[in-house]
Amino acid sequence: MAMDDEIKKQLVEQLGAELGVKKENKDARFDSSTGTLYANDLKNYAVSLIDSDQFTKGKVYECGDIVNGRLRVINDVNRPSNIHLDDYDFEFHLHVANMPK
Repeated sequence: MAMDDEIKKQLVEQLGAELGVKKENKDARFDSSTGTLYANDLKNYAVSLIDSDQFTKGKVYECGDIVNGRLRVINDVNRPSNIHLDDYDFEFHLHVANMPK
């Protein structure tokens, strides 16, 4: 038996209220359909462990969101690259407030 979508929404909203989660503010947004809190100030970073024609060893690259186990990075030649989280050529720092450059 599938739970009614309206009941799901109400339960998620009630849980958020009990936890003191604000649905929207400048620092975060709450997706009531999935029950996920997204913080606007947290970012993903990749540090290159290799030198190549596209990446510089030791350079910190700001990444987009994780999608299907991959992060989108703008490489040294100004092109987007999708890097898998299992790639040993990079060190990943996920959901951090500030990454030193």
